[in-house]
Amino acid sequence: MNIYIVGSSSAFATNIANELQKDHNVYKFGRSNLDYTNYSVMKEEFAKYPKPDIVLFNQHISGIGFEDLEVRQSTLDYIIGNNFNNLRDTFYGKIFMYDILKDANTFVFITSSITSNTDPQFGLKQIVYRHLRASEQELMKSIYLEGKNSYALCPGGMDSDPEGFAIKTAKIILKQDKTLNGKVTLVHGYE
Repeated sequence: MNIYIVGSSSAFATNIANELQKDHNVYKFGRSNLDYTNYSVMKEEFAKYPKPDIVLFNQHISGIGFEDLEVRQSTLDYIIGNNFNNLRDTFYGKIFMYDILKDANTFVFITSSITSNTDPQFGLKQIVYRHLRASEQELMKSIYLEGKNSYALCPGGMDSDPEGFAIKTAKIILKQDKTLNGKVTLVHGYE
């Protein structure tokens, strides 16, 4: 099986790749070799490799700490600017990639469950991050509605055991984890 990992520079992604490449061909992409904002450049780059069976999106999305907002003269301009840059670089980039790679069977998003969190500490402080993750989850659902296997995994608590979480994530991606039944839409944490 051919697996693309987009957003492959983190230790978490490296551990996922190490697990997956034991039995599969893994191709790693990131900002170092892929311009997320340029459709034609991405299409040209992906054409160099075999078509993927699975595409894993693990791109970084920035949030804004409230303390950062307080030191800005124009908080709204900063939020809008940061949100636009993130939409262009990550969300729209994923739409471009899906359009180019739509023949793949499965699309996996490493995401966050912050969109369902009602804790007040995640209010204004993380509005941009929450907005982008919600947009990403809508994209995931749209891909599913087009008849593709598409789901999101939230590796909350991953810092306690990055390698263990990566191995568990790889098993879920390969559908080897029998503790999950039915269609997976959002998995938060691993026990």
